[in-house]
Amino acid sequence: MLTKYDNKEIEKEILDYWKDKDIYRFKGSGPIYSIDTPPPTISGEIHVGHLFSYAKIDYMARYKRMRGFDVFFPFGVDNNGLPTEVLVEKELKINMRELERSKFNELVQATIEKYSALYKEIYTKYGLSFDLSKFYSTISDNVAKISQKSFIELAKSGRAYRRKAPTIWCTKCQTAISQMELEDKEISSKMIKIKFDDIIIATTRPELLGACVAIFVNPNDERYKDVVGKEVTVPLFNYKVKIFADKRVEKEKGTGAVMCCTFGDLRDVEWYMEYKLPLKIIINEEGKLTIDPYKGLKIDEARNKIIEDLKKSGYVVGEEEINHIVNVHERCKTPIEFIVKDQWYIRDTDMKEELNRLGEKISWHPEEMLIRYKNWVNGLKWDWCISRQRYWGIPIPVWYCKNCGEPIFPDEDELPIDPKEKNPNKKCMKCGSSEFVPDLDVLDTWVTSSLTPLINSGWGMSENKDLYPMDLRPQAHDIINTWAFTTILHCYLHKKEIPFKHIMISGHGLDAQGRAMHKSLGNVVSANDAIAKYGADSIRFWAAIPALGEDALFKEKDLITAQRFFTKMLNLAKLLKMNFDFSEIKSDKVLDNYLLANLDITIREATVAMEEYKPYLALNIIYNFFWFFANDYIEFVKSRLYENDRAARSIANFTFFKLLQLLAPFVPFITEYIYLDMYKDKIGKESIHITEWPKPIGIEEKELEKGEKIYKLILYIRNYKHKEKIPLNAKISKVIINEHIDGLDELKRAMNIDTIEEGEGKEEIPETNIKISIIK
Repeated sequence: MLTKYDNKEIEKEILDYWKDKDIYRFKGSGPIYSIDTPPPTISGEIHVGHLFSYAKIDYMARYKRMRGFDVFFPFGVDNNGLPTEVLVEKELKINMRELERSKFNELVQATIEKYSALYKEIYTKYGLSFDLSKFYSTISDNVAKISQKSFIELAKSGRAYRRKAPTIWCTKCQTAISQMELEDKEISSKMIKIKFDDIIIATTRPELLGACVAIFVNPNDERYKDVVGKEVTVPLFNYKVKIFADKRVEKEKGTGAVMCCTFGDLRDVEWYMEYKLPLKIIINEEGKLTIDPYKGLKIDEARNKIIEDLKKSGYVVGEEEINHIVNVHERCKTPIEFIVKDQWYIRDTDMKEELNRLGEKISWHPEEMLIRYKNWVNGLKWDWCISRQRYWGIPIPVWYCKNCGEPIFPDEDELPIDPKEKNPNKKCMKCGSSEFVPDLDVLDTWVTSSLTPLINSGWGMSENKDLYPMDLRPQAHDIINTWAFTTILHCYLHKKEIPFKHIMISGHGLDAQGRAMHKSLGNVVSANDAIAKYGADSIRFWAAIPALGEDALFKEKDLITAQRFFTKMLNLAKLLKMNFDFSEIKSDKVLDNYLLANLDITIREATVAMEEYKPYLALNIIYNFFWFFANDYIEFVKSRLYENDRAARSIANFTFFKLLQLLAPFVPFITEYIYLDMYKDKIGKESIHITEWPKPIGIEEKELEKGEKIYKLILYIRNYKHKEKIPLNAKISKVIINEHIDGLDELKRAMNIDTIEEGEGKEEIPETNIKISIIK
């Protein structure tokens, strides 16, 4: 056995062993625990921030396996959609729009094959106990079939629909996006005050003047009560627009008068629809103006030119530098626009009450994350836009009649299908035409990702009904509004029940300064490099420290602490192996039974913590007991071990084995390494990870009370020796104590005392005080 922790040697040996023994294969028998594993998005190199949340999933998978469950723990990659396209464009320095669709998709396919193999290798090195026979990708034929089947069912039921309407648009990615893909960003800008005849409006978007279709004021604003219903002239463009009163206008903001353009923001869309205003679209899909004399200018260029022209013409009466919040596309951070285009939607804004009720039926860990989910549901304003104007993705399986525009859907046995490559074998049901136009769009990646519980249970194919609803959905807190929400919605529309019973929310792994890891910041810590340097177990140990939902700073000191912990485990293993016995765990010794009583408490408390999805709490409990065992008990009984005391040897080995089991879900390599060397032949199981999770042995509570007195005395005498600078192994001639205590012979032996007398002691043994240092 190694004397010093060497992660490379240990982890390679154990990975080869697991592969050879096929330890983690799902058998499909007995009680099943199913995990809706998040497929990592293929978007570039994996860093330690990515590893952080996956460790928490594996803690639960390994724990449940040791509790006797047949754990369904698949692994997949999300290689479908915009993030993968962007990766390919960056890596190959190409522009998707400049290539034929088929040529670009060939390049994407080659890239994802490389990254799929890499992701599988890294997450395996990390010790995740996936069943790799259950591997899937979100662009595979099986997954595409399920995704297209779902779309057709929802379209035929009317829940999915197509319409030409204002759409949230990313001009950089040149695709529609949904409300859930927006995030807020603070930017600096100019608030320009512009004269519209006799009234002044304030705007940060003067480039939209040519799309102005109305002016709005608050009905309770005395400044404008006489102008409501009148018309004013739009500067530079010289056409008239009407003034309306609406209580949503904030009197205190700007001048209290705002222009409504088609479209600057969601409020513009609302007013356009409610007041049946005319439509003036002046920004195209590339983010360029289409109106003279600014045609062809990008948005920023047009803004500056229009401000210049307004000033020259005397329309600007004020200008102010401000910071304000705008909506940007979460992927590329580009401010969003609104354009009018045919898009497919899933109607969800009429389901808020139902979606809240479904959220309440799921157990959230931590439970306050349900509030985030409900806040998202209650704030829904747009139906879910599911079509994307990109090349790479699952094709929308529909054709349109060239004559009347009626949608035509393929039959289920034709799926998966690309309508661009094949025409339907049918005529239009509406007009009888046999000429069709394929839909050129692809489905949003979340459309497919939201079906993972159905994908993994084989919905519509060889369905395993024991897997659904899944037992656990693990995910990070930043995608509650995307993955959690869309999965609850999408799966419910098909199955009429919740898709998972528990949802476990993690935070993020950040750099030492608390920043997300990005190449642009130069703070990325490669997962491969970190595993090679520190070891997978060390990173897993770090990932277990924070509570669920909390972020963790990646600090080397935490990894070094872990490595020292593993070295201590190895040293303890060597000591116990030299003094091995596993035959008898009964003892009449007070300290032996005190240890076993504390082991019982540790097992009970750690088990409760794991059942409550609090792995961080479980590890803290186990870790503290380990150091009591290693630093205190072993030192107390070391002389007995060397003297071949059978009870001491058996109890020490029994306790160490139970500790290895308790630690196994968190640090699987080091625990397996020691188990195979010391306990496999005795226990008879191929792996510690398929041994039974420890149960309390039932030591009576009085043993805890008796042992506590001796333990306090030992600590007191230890401290006395330390204070007086006496070596710990130095003999003490006499100790006088002031009450009768069981186990004085053990005290004498542990502290090298000649004589112990019961009498009037010179000072009281102080009470042990517990000080609270941190409250979260």
